[in-house]
Order: sequence, then C-alpha cells, then structure tokens
Amino acid sequence: MKEITTATFKMAKGDIVFRLLEESPIHTNTFIKNANGGLFKGVNFHRVIPGFMAQSGPSELSEGAHPYMKDEVSLPDRHKENNKHFFGVISGANTGQPNSDMGAFFGCFSRNGTRHLDTGHTTFGHVLDGWENIERIEQGDIINDVIINTYTLN
Repeated sequence: MKEITTATFKMAKGDIVFRLLEESPIHTNTFIKNANGGLFKGVNFHRVIPGFMAQSGPSELSEGAHPYMKDEVSLPDRHKENNKHFFGVISGANTGQPNSDMGAFFGCFSRNGTRHLDTGHTTFGHVLDGWENIERIEQGDIINDVIINTYTLN
C-alpha cells in the first residue's frame, strides 16, 4: 500500500488539486505544515507572468511560517533528472541565494519558459485535477484555502 498526499487550492475560478511529491520531503512537509496552519488562507498570486509562472505564498517570513528551508534541488537524488519544471508543476520560490526558500511557491505555465529553473528551485508537486484553471490564474487572484488530504492506494 502506498499513500499519496494532495493539496487542493480552493479558488473562485475553480479548484486545483496538486499531488505532493514524496521525493522532496523537506518542501512537501513544510508546505503541508504551512497549509494546515492556515498560512495560505487568503493569500493572492502576487506575481503572474503569462507563459512562465504564477507565484503565491507568503512574501515574507511571518508568524506561524516555518523558517528557510534547504533547497532540495542541490541534493544528489533530486538534481537534474528528478527536478523538472513544466506545465502544472509547483515549485519553491527563493531569493536566488542557496537555501533561501521561505514557503512561497509558484506554479509553472510551460516547460520551454521554465527549463532554466531546474537547477535552482525545488519542485514539490504537480497537478492532478483542475488543469483548465491553471492558465486562468491572474495577478491578484486569491487562494481562499489550501486543503491537505492523504489517500491510501492499494
């Protein structure tokens, strides 16, 4: 039996369900803790670049947020082969400095426009449902809540 964990972004334009990746446990577990702690309730997409990505999450480390995380992209088992950015992937945003991810994240709109992120940002999920809602995201759209669910597969 295997467990998978999902994160459902509750949004006015429609829900988006992401499968969270066990291959990036630091980011996945921190994202889950932040979501369960209510950190993403009411946050908006404050940076949206069509054909590239939509970024959300805390823009600064706030009360209840977990501290800066190690960028797992630097770990041998995540580097290159297992850390691809493409349409529907969510990844950790950082300041450009190593290990500076503070819980903000972005969703990718393409592979061609995001290929350069593979070596500097850790992917931690991909879309399972709500594909049609990804490209509808506009700057200022609000994430009403992020609901975490775990399922057991036989």
